[in-house]
Amino acid sequence: MMPKSWRWIGGAALALGLVVAGWPHLRPESVSSHGRITTTVMFNREVSQIFQRKCFQCHTDGNVSMALTTYREARPWAVAIKEEILEKKMPPWSAVGGYGHFANDVSLTSREVSLILSWADGGAPSGVTLAEEDKPAVIIPSLSGWEHGQPDAVVAVAANQKIAADSPDRTARVEVATGLKQAQWLKSLQLNFTDRRVVRYAAVYELKTGQWLGTWTPTHPVTAMPDGVAIQLPASGKVAIEIGYRGAPGEDGNGAGELGLYFAAEKPAQTARPLQINATPVTVAAGKSRERIRTELTLKSATTAAALWPNLGTGASSVEVTAIRPDGAVETLLWLKDYRADWPSSYVFKEPVTLPAGTRLTMTAYYDNAGTTPLRAQPMLSLTAFPSALRAATAGQPSRPLATPAP
Repeated sequence: MMPKSWRWIGGAALALGLVVAGWPHLRPESVSSHGRITTTVMFNREVSQIFQRKCFQCHTDGNVSMALTTYREARPWAVAIKEEILEKKMPPWSAVGGYGHFANDVSLTSREVSLILSWADGGAPSGVTLAEEDKPAVIIPSLSGWEHGQPDAVVAVAANQKIAADSPDRTARVEVATGLKQAQWLKSLQLNFTDRRVVRYAAVYELKTGQWLGTWTPTHPVTAMPDGVAIQLPASGKVAIEIGYRGAPGEDGNGAGELGLYFAAEKPAQTARPLQINATPVTVAAGKSRERIRTELTLKSATTAAALWPNLGTGASSVEVTAIRPDGAVETLLWLKDYRADWPSSYVFKEPVTLPAGTRLTMTAYYDNAGTTPLRAQPMLSLTAFPSALRAATAGQPSRPLATPAP
């Protein structure tokens, strides 16, 4: 069970909650009960529906950001919400549209943006009586539970992680035994955390091979392989889990959780293999901006990519992942223009992308160092990938850096 968080109803507490959400420059506005209404868009009719689809993964009680589930919770933030949407800071999705099409895209559609802006500019009406303004108009998702039913195996994670109140972002790495008595074919996984207020993201790797198994974010808690694809986990193996924490305002938190593993009943048609692009580490000097790091990997055999996980670290401002096919055709698979290190995500293709043998995968990342000490940068890209044909195949060759600046 998740601890019940406070409900932010006072101006000062609301402001504090929004700082945690990444909006430190915004404040709730005072609300007049006699404000002029110039829109037909209502919170309890159109806006709450959008929030349910795109915002409640983070903005509910006991979650990582302030609650927006009722009109009285959301109304003081109408102007702040408008500003964050116009600046494309919320929802936190860094991928530029048109460069890859992703199943887990949480960005707002143009219609959703238009409706929310009309509501905020038009007086932010509720659409209900005063007595109903503190009641949710839509279903509020649970912060716990297994989306695919009870897992085949459940592993305790970070049992002793205590997160101090108001502590800054940090990443913890834990290693846990899977407890498997025989090798299994992993088809999906999910993490459940005890205290959602303090967890920003998590990434799971098979310890021996370093293969990326999946990620957890508030907006995308489940990682699933495509149909007919699985990853083999060894008997008596371990997984490494990197977890991004940030302290809750004014209250200590619990960083523990559980990892749920789901297995295929038999050997799949395709086996996902380790595929990573690792750049040579680069030192970014203090005050330096737009430091460019470019790395390339050439595929030895036809490969299908189902998902991408950029692990860029502090200081990254943008990254581009491009496939250069043997015939010279260039396809940008992913472009993160304004990378948010505090809100990293995996990127799951709506349709897996098939790349022929000889395709060059390139990753170009840029780093800014506004600090006073040198910054170590080493961008990495992991892929969920498998052979494009029903035959054994190698995932590729070791990545090689291109024109990498000297440390």
